Amino acid sequence: MSDIKAKAELEVMQQGALPDGRRWTLDGEGYQCQLDSNTFFTLLNVNNGSNAQIQIPHDEAESSKLNGWLEWLFDIHGGVAIVELVSLNGDKIKEIFKSDFYQQTEIWYRGNNGGTFPLRWVENDQGVKHPFRAEPVKGEVYRRHFHTLGMDLSLRHLDPDKDLELFTSWMNVGRVAKFWEEEGDLEKQKKFIREVIQDPHKYPLIASFDDVPFAYFEVYWALEDRIAPYYDCHSFDRGAHMLVGNSRFLGRRYALAWLKGVSHFMFLDDSRTQTLVGEPRADNGPLLKYMNGTFGWKKVKEFDFPHKRAALISCDRADFFEGAGKV
Repeated sequence: MSDIKAKAELEVMQQGALPDGRRWTLDGEGYQCQLDSNTFFTLLNVNNGSNAQIQIPHDEAESSKLNGWLEWLFDIHGGVAIVELVSLNGDKIKEIFKSDFYQQTEIWYRGNNGGTFPLRWVENDQGVKHPFRAEPVKGEVYRRHFHTLGMDLSLRHLDPDKDLELFTSWMNVGRVAKFWEEEGDLEKQKKFIREVIQDPHKYPLIASFDDVPFAYFEVYWALEDRIAPYYDCHSFDRGAHMLVGNSRFLGRRYALAWLKGVSHFMFLDDSRTQTLVGEPRADNGPLLKYMNGTFGWKKVKEFDFPHKRAALISCDRADFFEGAGKV
């Protein structure tokens, strides 16, 4: 669902609820939103440009219970960039910037790095000096509700036993095999997965919508990857190879959500990451159509790997978070 359509539908609705059941109603003053069982606040001016206002009891201004409402507000009303919190008598308490809000790890991030892993330099078998990387945690590492879809996007570490058959079926989908060139039986995919997991610069993830697996993302540290010689690579640049195996989740509205989600995860996983990169095949028109110009992603150039002509795409951290929330 587009942002404009979601807003239009929301504007004709008079009431609704967050996924956790807390309710909102729309009246002549604004949105009356339920903070908890006994407390409500008023959300004002959401349709008047980039600023909105929350009128709330002063002692609730720092409450984490506001986070779900802020996520809802920024998701549905993508043009809102700043929320001013005011007390019940109108005194200004503080401002919340959308770009700051989405850089908090505690709301969506379930990993073990979060930008706190210490810096120590090591050298790999190829002679590349790079920061020592945290070993990825198993299980879920990211979860975020997309209100415009009405669905949760989650990322979890690939389980080589649990996911082998599903992963093999995805690799043998014709449109996936065309670009990955890794089609083959269970034994081939078992070897592929084992090599990825043993590679300390790669982080294999299964993505799900409402816990239904639909895609594989192979997140990597760019400095130790084949892409590094082809651009001005920095120590904490991150990238991802990706495939959507479940055809039920093809299409623009899903693509925008997973592109935003996996980009968000990579930035949250280490606050020192300033740039994301990718190197899809230059003739992968559908993927480039979704990514170029979306959430700070842009096509930089085309170049030649030994095995393919690739497009270098990149996303700057500041550009991403300035646009965060619009899906």
